[in-house]
Amino acid sequence: MALAAGLVLGGPASPASAAPNVYFISYTYTNGSGRIDVYNDGDYAGTAIWAADPGSLGSSTGDTLIASDQLADGYGIEAHLSDGRIATTRGHSSPYTDTTTGNLDEGAERKMWVCYVQGTFSDCSGKIDVHA
Repeated sequence: MALAAGLVLGGPASPASAAPNVYFISYTYTNGSGRIDVYNDGDYAGTAIWAADPGSLGSSTGDTLIASDQLADGYGIEAHLSDGRIATTRGHSSPYTDTTTGNLDEGAERKMWVCYVQGTFSDCSGKIDVHA
């Protein structure tokens, strides 16, 4: 583990139209992998993972983008990679995990971010550097 940082987003809203109080905690690893955890009102909601190598962060394959939704709150997790890949749990009941794979040239650098989504609502994290 190399770095951990968080961002808190949210503000007052009426109960009927209250948006979730979402924040993100990101981690980058020396092998190029990365992880961004998503929290809704302090509850762990899910994660986005870039697994650079087989066996890293629980992935059996390398160059794998993972979105995992672990909170039954009606929101989904969308993991994005700057090459256009998306892994998403949108439309699936929690718990649910989606993966997308595809080989990158060794050392190829990308950005990864995660969005917490429902309908037209989307709250996205900052981008982190990852590589193959």
